[in-house]
Amino acid sequence: VVSGLVALAEPRFLTASNLVSVGTGMIYDLPVAAGMTLVLALGGIDLSVGAVIGLTSVIAAMCLRSGVGVPLAVLIGLVTAGSVGALNGLLVARFKIAPFLVTLGTMSIARGAATVLTSGYFLSGLPGAYVEIGRGELLGVPYPVFVVLGLLVVFDFLLRRWKPLHDAFYAGHNPAAASLSGIDVGRLMFGGYVASALVAGLSAIFMTSRLAMGYARFGELAELRAIAAAVLGGASFSGGTGSILGAALGVLLLAVISNGFVLLRLSVYWQGVVSGLILVVAIALDASRRRRNGSR
Repeated sequence: VVSGLVALAEPRFLTASNLVSVGTGMIYDLPVAAGMTLVLALGGIDLSVGAVIGLTSVIAAMCLRSGVGVPLAVLIGLVTAGSVGALNGLLVARFKIAPFLVTLGTMSIARGAATVLTSGYFLSGLPGAYVEIGRGELLGVPYPVFVVLGLLVVFDFLLRRWKPLHDAFYAGHNPAAASLSGIDVGRLMFGGYVASALVAGLSAIFMTSRLAMGYARFGELAELRAIAAAVLGGASFSGGTGSILGAALGVLLLAVISNGFVLLRLSVYWQGVVSGLILVVAIALDASRRRRNGSR
């Protein structure tokens, strides 16, 4: 419906170049929304993913500027992201600290560390081989689009069909019953947070390479967009539900709205207002679903 309205208001919306632009704009939020879906399905929440993007971007850029090869720099960036996820998972799964508090703390740590390392400045001058990761194209479509779409297809299949990952729904719906049935809930929770951080790190690699710079403030509000997309796609704050395809559609909705603002020359400052309203609507929809299901 939103796409139809934008197309009616601005025919350029349906041009091939603009549709590619919309798809390219989604590649940074899609992995994060997929990871958030898994965490929400487990009954958790991850507020640190946006800061993980910023920290990964800075670490990868610093490595590249110091002469580290592209593959190793990418690996170091992803390991950094995974380490934040592992810390989240350890504190939530092992020490039973509320996920909101844990990830709020690691969000502050990661963003602060990225800012301290760069003093708030951009890190430019990245090698061409690294920039090619985000800017290279196949059939006119950027490489990251193919990588992210492939990742989502595999992720969706595993979440629905592969028992070790599908158990996340049972663990999120009723952790006590899942433990009694032999499911290692703590291990699943730990793995979920690591996966969420890793896909956020992947998003950071694509963003840093496409923009040819590292920046501590990359990924700001990415966690809110991911939560909104995941909940609109069927995930719930009470755990036990979620859909990768649904989250992708949620990201598409946000991308179309953002693109509409650009095409219609509307003030970009209103995008934050609209994104906030969508998040409120998503929360209201989640509450409505839970009431219908008889949950609290």
